[in-house]
Formats: sequence, C-alpha cells, structure tokens
Amino acid sequence: MMTDAKVLVVDDIEINRFILVSHLNMQGIHNIFQAENGREALEKLSTSKIDLVLLDVMMPEVDGYEVLERMKDDENLRNIPVIMITAVDDMDSTVKCIELGAEDYLLKPFNAVLLRARIGACLEKKHLQDVEREYIRFNDFTTGLPNRNFFLKRLSDELLRWQRHQSLFSVFLIRLNNYRKILDSLGQKGGDEFIVAQGKRLNDLRPPSSLLARLGHNEFAIVLNDIDHVADGSVLAQQIHQKLGEPLKIKGHDISDSVDIGLAFSSTGYDSPEDILRDVGLAASKAGQSGRYQIFDAVMHKKAMRRLDLETEIKLALAERQFRLFYQPIVALATGEIIGFEALIRWQHPDKGMVPPGDFISLAEETRLIVPMGSWVLEEACRQAAEWKALLGNERRIIIGVNVSARQLKEENFLDTLNIALDKVQLKDSRLKLELTETALIDNPDQVNHVLNEVQKLDIKIALDDFGTGYCSLSYLNRFPINTLKIDQSFVRQIETQQKKYKIVQSTIDLAHKLGMDVIAEGVETDKESEALRKMNCEYCQGWLFHAALPVEDATKLLFQ
Repeated sequence: MMTDAKVLVVDDIEINRFILVSHLNMQGIHNIFQAENGREALEKLSTSKIDLVLLDVMMPEVDGYEVLERMKDDENLRNIPVIMITAVDDMDSTVKCIELGAEDYLLKPFNAVLLRARIGACLEKKHLQDVEREYIRFNDFTTGLPNRNFFLKRLSDELLRWQRHQSLFSVFLIRLNNYRKILDSLGQKGGDEFIVAQGKRLNDLRPPSSLLARLGHNEFAIVLNDIDHVADGSVLAQQIHQKLGEPLKIKGHDISDSVDIGLAFSSTGYDSPEDILRDVGLAASKAGQSGRYQIFDAVMHKKAMRRLDLETEIKLALAERQFRLFYQPIVALATGEIIGFEALIRWQHPDKGMVPPGDFISLAEETRLIVPMGSWVLEEACRQAAEWKALLGNERRIIIGVNVSARQLKEENFLDTLNIALDKVQLKDSRLKLELTETALIDNPDQVNHVLNEVQKLDIKIALDDFGTGYCSLSYLNRFPINTLKIDQSFVRQIETQQKKYKIVQSTIDLAHKLGMDVIAEGVETDKESEALRKMNCEYCQGWLFHAALPVEDATKLLFQ
C-alpha cells in the first residue's frame, strides 16, 4: 500500500531533495516525482496522480504557502496531504501552514525517525480516506447497499456480457410511493427506518447472483442476470409487489406502502446503462397508472419523446402567442337568443394547423404550463368581453365562460392574476363566469371556497362544469358559491328516448333551481333534445345544434344577426 504511493518532493535546493528521496527509498517508496520550484510543482500536480507532497516553504517566485493555497482551491488537488518543510522554527509559520490546510510540519535538518513516521502516518491516513471516499462513491449511506454509481457500473458490465454472449438479463426499478408521506409524518428517522426495512425485504427476495441497489430517495433497482426467459423477471416482480405492500411497524405505527415496478430486458437492445434506467423509469411510471408492474416496450419511449417535444412546443407557443380563443354560443331555450359564450382554447400551430385542446391540455396540466396558459385565457377573455361591451352597450350583457383548472386555483396569486386581467380593460361589471370541474372543488375545498367567495365579490359568477361526471358530493352544491350547473353532454344524448337519463336530468334541474342556480345543458345536437330540455325548464343550452365554437370574428358577427 505505502510502497505503491506516489510522492512529490518540492525543494529549490538539490541536496535537500536528495536527502528526502533517500529517506523515502528506505521506506520502500520509489514512485517519486521532484520539483525545484513552486511553478514546476503545480505543473506536476496537474499532470500526475500524487498521494503525498513534501513541500518546502521558502522558495523563489512561487513559495510553498502559495502552492498550498492553490492546491486547496483546486477540487482535484485539495485532498492530497501536504507536509510542509522549513528551516525556520517559529510559531507563526507553523500556525500559517496549519491554517492553509497542511497535514503536518517538519523542520530542517531532518530527524530521520520523525520524518519516516510522519510520512507513514500521512500515507496511511490518505489510504483510509481514499477507502472511505470509494465507499461513499459506490454505496448508499442509509442502507449500506450499492448506490446509483455502482449500479450503472455493474449494468455496463452486464451489457458487455450481453453483447458478447447474449446472456439475457432484466432490470427492475422499484418505486416506493409512500416514502414522502412517511417523511412528513414520522420524520427523517422514521423515513430511514422504513427505507432500510423495505431494502431488507428486497434483499431477501432477490436471487444471490443478482444485484440490489438504492438509486435515489424512494427508488431501488435490481439487475437479474443469466435468466432463461422473460417470465423469470415477471415472477420476481409479482413477489416484490406483494411483499413490499405488506404493512411494516415503524416507530409504533403500522405503515403500508404501494410500489410501482418497471422492468426492462437486455433483449430490447441497449447501448448504455443510462438508457436502461430511463426505460425502467418510464415503465414504473406506467405501472403507477395501471398498478402492479409494467414491462417496458418501445411504444412507451416514443410516447415519452413525443410528450417532451410537445412540452417544448407548448412553451414556444405561449411565448409566440400561437393560442387562440374560440367562442361557443350559449342560447336561452325560451327565446333562442345568445346570452353568452364559452371561451375554448385552440392552438394555431405554424406547421400542424389548428390543434384541438385534447392534444395538449392534459400535458399542460401535468407540467404546470396550464398556469401561464390559463392566465393568458383570462386576460384574452376579459379583453373580448370589454370589446363586446363597447360594441353592444349596456343594454345587452354577453357573459363569457372561462374554464379554470384545479391547479390554477391552487396558485397563491390566482386572485391577483384575475384582478390584473380585469383592470387592464377596466371590466367592472359582471361579464365573466368562471367554469370549474368537480375535481377542482374536491381538491383542497377550504382554499377553493375562500377563493370563490373572493371571486364573487368581484361580481363574477361561478359555474360547475360537466356536472355528474366527477365525484363531487351533493353537499358541495350548498357549500360553494355556485351560480350555474352545467349538465354534461353524456346525460343529454338521446334524453328524449332514455327514461333513466331523462329522470336524472330532470332531478338535477329541479335541485339546481331549489338551490337558486340556473342550468346550462351541454352538447345539445338535436331538436328533440332541445325540446325535452325546454319542457324541463332548463334555461340555457350549448351545442352543435346551435353553433360549434367559432373564431372571434364569426362570434361577433353572430351577435349582430
């Protein structure tokens, strides 16, 4: 160990270097580099892997202090131990060396026993530090298992074996879904205890020849090598899913967990370990949607790449104002008069033409792009409402319905965003109606209730969209300040011939009226549906029977027909 060490001797006096080299040789150290000044020392340090530096303090041009300072400022050199050597025996020099980070300090002329002892101690300490750094580099501190670095190294070896000998192997990514909740409730100590316990379960399940590693805070991975069939991986995945779902006793609490497991096989054909981890991560995310475990296939990667491209395109579309609002008329059943519009976003893509919202809204929700997108919709709808007000005067009030997502309502500055949009166009009277889904009410109901009450103070109405399709309790209709119920089109279809639908819609309309709400039926496509709704005393309708969503120019013309 010590005899393999590489030592750099730095002194401007040749005889001093000779004496130090001789002592090193007597200790069995022969990998010795020499430098006669500080500049040469720094050059050798930058080009050679050095284990110890014996550094003279007093040298012309660049002295030992400056060399030491530069070493400690360089992340590649700062861990190399330095023994400072000087002919000056004073406390200030000693203190300065220690403050600059020297490992030890020796006086000339050299005491041979002391010199060898300190060189040996420094090299031994360096070896132990290197071992510790190597352990930290390749092992997880909490579980003691191999970490991501080691796992990637092992995967590289397995890929080489596969490419040379076609030895089939599989890779598992196991994601623990409740780890964050456990941290929040039981603290770091409880979280660590949970991770260690689940790691032990995995270790007990895996075959001895496989490798288990902890990749991140809630993720483990297994490489299962030399398997005969794809089914071998599926069997282990089922066992893991069952075992890790069993309750654990953590700090006196029974803790249950759910896991998402992604699998990939070498037979897919990989060039790098990072690609395998990418794909098992995609499969694990897919498993989270369907439960149990998921085996990766190429379609997943294509979808993921498409989503990544789409996210980038949406950001660009927001920056370049490629989005447009179309307006679908809302008609009073009693008179046939247009009383308002629902603002519906469309994407005027420069290459793909008009992109329907179904192709981008869900991704915008997932990536929080719905927030800047929603802010733009609010601003544009307010601007249009003000423009129609100027054209029509105060005698005819056209209300624009704007869809607001649950994520938008969670934003602390949502009310500020709304007020800014109104103030920009001086829209003070009620020309706006916010349309929310049932999901938006269920998610953090206290906060939503506060926001909606503040919205109503601005003389803005609230509509509950797609009523009947979510999981909203009927008590929510009384709890929240809702002015309008919008009955989902799935209940309106063929309402005149399906008695069950007819009764549901009639009951909904009656309930809304008793609670002081008006009703809009969505997706009305036939005269028979319209007539049935009119007989039920439904006030308003929208749908293709009246008009599809229109560009703003056509919607404006429609108001004057």
